[in-house]
Amino acid sequence: MIDYQKAPYLELDNYKAPKGINSIFIPMKDEKRIRLIYWKTNLKNKSNGTILLQQGHNEFIEKYYETVQEFLDRSFNVVSFDWRGQGISDKMINNKHKQFIDDFNIHHQDLAFIIENFISNNFPGPLIGIGHSMGGCILLSFLKGHIDKFDRIILSAPMLGFRNEKFIMPLITLANILFPRKSYLIGSKPNMGKETLFKDNDLTSDKFRYLRTLKLVRKKPDIRLWGITNAWANAAKKEILLMRKDGWAEDIRYKILFLNSLNDRVVSSKHIIDMSERLKNSKILNFHETEHEIFMEKDKHRKEMWVEIDNFLIP
Repeated sequence: MIDYQKAPYLELDNYKAPKGINSIFIPMKDEKRIRLIYWKTNLKNKSNGTILLQQGHNEFIEKYYETVQEFLDRSFNVVSFDWRGQGISDKMINNKHKQFIDDFNIHHQDLAFIIENFISNNFPGPLIGIGHSMGGCILLSFLKGHIDKFDRIILSAPMLGFRNEKFIMPLITLANILFPRKSYLIGSKPNMGKETLFKDNDLTSDKFRYLRTLKLVRKKPDIRLWGITNAWANAAKKEILLMRKDGWAEDIRYKILFLNSLNDRVVSSKHIIDMSERLKNSKILNFHETEHEIFMEKDKHRKEMWVEIDNFLIP
């Protein structure tokens, strides 16, 4: 393995990284550094393959230590990286508080580079891709042009649409005409670094896991962005509308499991159901009492989730 530059990572006194953590920076073709963390299964001479676990918008790897450990306990290796522009990966503009990207294709390029130049050389297959929210959107759109990179895919509340789209989509178009691309999207309510109280959050109904994430952010406030730019919103809109075109999804043959929260207040659960119906080899698990971040939900919901994941990955 290449001797990559070491990268920092966060821990709490009562929330440590799983044993065997390796945190590195991997330079992309444009020299932007992606922070990647990996673990190799602790069980000797046994592996069920490798998990590529990818987060959503404005998330970071440390949030998923609990999930990483659960996959390690199931004899999987785990690889995860912060998407460029967020977490501890390099930002795309000088303002470190803004989520900026020109086109989601650059995420596809980073994903392909990491799979081809790092994962395939150092980890056994099968490779299972897991993406939450924005990460789910990117993984799904990546599949269209890459028919042999993964064995199967799990998408948790993938960003395939938004609530109030009849208002949001025209607003994004208008904002990109009238305002600078690096400005915050009008109406998106950037938090300017202020915490959202648990009672006001729309991510999870589990208070313990929500506060655990806040404690991680307090250790390094810059690990979380303040809001999205016009450019990012336009890139996300372009990606979503592309996937909705007739014929786009129907020839994708990957085995895909969707985890969908019917009460989701961040992304559109309806568009997730619609996409699942278009894909020939997909299955969907609908949750009735969860918020957006199913991996961060209450134990009773996560137990249901893990039964389905185990059946999907280890028949």
